Amino acid sequence: MMKKKELEELITEEAAASEASRDQPLSDRAVRRGQSRSVVYSVRLTPEQTEEIQRIADEAAIPASALVRDWVVEGLAAERGTATLDSLVDALSRDVDKIRRSVARREASGLSPGRVLRRPIEQGLP
Repeated sequence: MMKKKELEELITEEAAASEASRDQPLSDRAVRRGQSRSVVYSVRLTPEQTEEIQRIADEAAIPASALVRDWVVEGLAAERGTATLDSLVDALSRDVDKIRRSVARREASGLSPGRVLRRPIEQGLP
């Protein structure tokens, strides 16, 4: 672990280097080209909905924000009727993953993968 004095020296060095190069153009890695700025939407969801989104995202090993963004983009493409073959394949792949997770949850709970559940989701069943 870095000591306080070492950290302060590092900060001083980095600040000096930053000031010395402040008029130089940013590197290509630091500049986003060809991409429009994104807009952040605030959406009101219940705690149960956010918990479920987080659970699904965790199971898919992706950030919850990426999951929700994918859902929105898919919905927009479907609404416009402009889904590409790549986006349809991606959606199909996600659906297959969703089915696999559902089957795994059912098997873990002792249910047959083919059995249809007719109980409300509120009871916490997969």
